[in-house]
Amino acid sequence: MFFAKSHLDLHNIRGSVERTVKLSDNIIGVGPVGIGLDGILAWFGGAGSLYSLGAGGVLLFDGVRARAAPMILIQMTAVLLIDALLPLGPPGLGAVADTLFTGQKWAGGMLLKHMDDTIYFEGSRKDAQGTAEYRDLLERIRSGKEKRRVVFLG
Repeated sequence: MFFAKSHLDLHNIRGSVERTVKLSDNIIGVGPVGIGLDGILAWFGGAGSLYSLGAGGVLLFDGVRARAAPMILIQMTAVLLIDALLPLGPPGLGAVADTLFTGQKWAGGMLLKHMDDTIYFEGSRKDAQGTAEYRDLLERIRSGKEKRRVVFLG
């Protein structure tokens, strides 16, 4: 199963994003500041970049599975590429920059906010059209009271 088909799938995607972010950028945290594998591995040659690419790939895969809008995926990709390239900078300086730049946390936060701002209907558009919930939602969208994106999981 590639794309999310139910709210349970979306819940599991959310869990995957949260785990990836925590492992990457917040294993050891003090208040709002944290360090994770991404920051630690940045000090070991190309290991930081390899880890960043892998963790970024997981986040992008989760974004596609959650049917994120293409623009969100493009923004996430830009942030994650910067995060992967930072350790390749000048020795020492690149590692410091990567340790301080929490790219996975930023990209994961973008995806989670986007998922929160999306209304997901299980089933197809045709299935949802007959429900009162969908008709109420369409009315709110048409009247300008609702601006969230609607995605059908079927």
